[in-house]
Amino acid sequence: MMREKTYKYRKFPAFLAMVLLIFTSCERDLDEDADLATFPSIAEVYTDNPVNLTDEFFISFDPAEGANTAGFGTDDNVAYEGTSSIRIDVPDPNDPGGSFIGGIFKDRGAGRNLTGFDALTFWIKGSTSASVEFGFGTDFEGDKYAVDLANVTLSTYWRQVIIPIPDPAKLVQEKGMFKFAAGTISTGGLAYTFWIDEIRFEKLGTVAQPRPKILLGQDQFQQTFNGSQLNIGGLTETFNLGNGQDVTVNVAPGYFDFSSSNTAVATVNEFGAVTVVGAGTASVTATLAGIDAEGSLTVDSQGEFQPAPIPDEDPVNVISIFSDAYTNVPVDYYNGFFNGDGQTTQGGAPPININGDEVINYTDLNFVGIGTFLNVPSIDATSMTHLHVDINVQEPVDPGDFITLVLINSVGNDETSGSVTINSADLVSGEWGSYDIPLGEFTELGSRDQLGLLFFVSDASISNIYVDNIYYYKEVIDPSPNVDDSAATEVALPIGFQSTTLTYDIIGFEGAEDTSVDANPDPSGINPTSRVVRSLKASGGQFFAGSLLNLDSPIDFSASQKFRMKVWSPKAGIPVRVRLEDQNNTAGIELDSNTTTSNVWEEIEWDFSGVYNPSVDYVRIVVFFEFIPGLPGDGSTYYYDDIQIVD
Repeated sequence: MMREKTYKYRKFPAFLAMVLLIFTSCERDLDEDADLATFPSIAEVYTDNPVNLTDEFFISFDPAEGANTAGFGTDDNVAYEGTSSIRIDVPDPNDPGGSFIGGIFKDRGAGRNLTGFDALTFWIKGSTSASVEFGFGTDFEGDKYAVDLANVTLSTYWRQVIIPIPDPAKLVQEKGMFKFAAGTISTGGLAYTFWIDEIRFEKLGTVAQPRPKILLGQDQFQQTFNGSQLNIGGLTETFNLGNGQDVTVNVAPGYFDFSSSNTAVATVNEFGAVTVVGAGTASVTATLAGIDAEGSLTVDSQGEFQPAPIPDEDPVNVISIFSDAYTNVPVDYYNGFFNGDGQTTQGGAPPININGDEVINYTDLNFVGIGTFLNVPSIDATSMTHLHVDINVQEPVDPGDFITLVLINSVGNDETSGSVTINSADLVSGEWGSYDIPLGEFTELGSRDQLGLLFFVSDASISNIYVDNIYYYKEVIDPSPNVDDSAATEVALPIGFQSTTLTYDIIGFEGAEDTSVDANPDPSGINPTSRVVRSLKASGGQFFAGSLLNLDSPIDFSASQKFRMKVWSPKAGIPVRVRLEDQNNTAGIELDSNTTTSNVWEEIEWDFSGVYNPSVDYVRIVVFFEFIPGLPGDGSTYYYDDIQIVD
């Protein structure tokens, strides 16, 4: 049977404890009383019932982030000792109530004095083998002394879990009594149940050989600049238990005492946040309960930092991977750490904050990947025309040096890749170089509808770079000056997108099939003497009106990739999009431009040299006119004429 999920203190024991506390305190002098902890030293957290926990002691993780609140309760039919245990029903990934379950047990009172204990212990049993995370110290009030034990394996029989306390002397007023988090990654999406019983803090006396670490025990070097904000991560401590086994816990920064060897260069606060304040070198180290932590961070500040240029592309035309100027898409990682493939590159995770500007620093660079395909959607850059990146090389650039950018589409699933190399002549030492690379130059890439990896590859001498403003964008070309065209004949077309093949005589293309069309009266006062295609825009919610034009033979881009067309629009500022497609529309490319004036003919030119693939036969042309809400003239008629390839 499952009990109600609201648990309250039993009033009499709480009152008795308060009376005893007051009674005993009366026998002390005020000075002595001020030196002693005044919070209760209660060991038990859950033994058949929650112990000394007020109100609803269980607080779930945020349901808005996918936490399921329906699977928490108690079970009177299963217990390690006594008559009851806590029962957790882990949902499957598709559960509408949430894909994982977890939360904390919190002392809603003043907190407990846990200085007399050295471990949290409890018993667990599962309906199947699975991995669960447990811990204590998470109180949703800063989690200053949180400790987590990840990947605890459930068994179908009861087994005890011991989580050591890194420094009991810190826990004079702790509210975070217990934490758990469980999902189905370890079970391949299979839902399961597990039970927890006899949760208590203990003084075991067998928790020994503490070995704290920062930065996972590594001695790291970071070249940076004044104003940088760096965080000391990889905080762990390993203990040996009474059974001879080692256990490693993740430890909150509050347990460590951090120090800097040169505070004129770098300072560090109690949370392990390093601030670079001056040029020079400083080493950041730490101790835990008086024991030196393995690992260090050596900061080498180069002085003042010159940030990368601020991008000026319109956000509506940008898909940003990493830039403070735009909203970035979700990213799995900025350094995939492909160690098994010989990668030596360090850094990238997390990015460095320099005076509020985040940048990526890669050191020991040979190759490094930025991933957008594992746990986040891959990037559809079909409508984009360029890749932009800013690179600052922190060493001399020698002849023969290079940085190659590699794009991979459909990672692991019929993947394709293309690369572009930035040679030494275009690399800049000690300052920012901005690179706008047409996506068409990644010639072997093919489709770019599922971009999942962007690699930076270098030779051995380019080993230290800063990177910023990584994004794809769609180039919008300004039209050339207006031209007069008093010779035009309109051709009536169906409204909006075309669902069937339409073929028209397009001036400037040899071999285009000549299809008879009827001339219509000219409502715009244009003197008609030649053929012009008209696109109608219906009133309402449709945002594009366009025409599909089929050619008998592919466009010949061998001599020039400049595409020119005359446009007549009743409104200024209307985006005009030209899309070129192969017969099956599997390798389409498109560019935008804007009209500048209304009710006159103007000539617009698009340069496809950076985006076209010479191996693709472009035999279809789609011309779109965009409807912009708020501009007058909805339901207007647009004209275009004289489509040509020009030198």
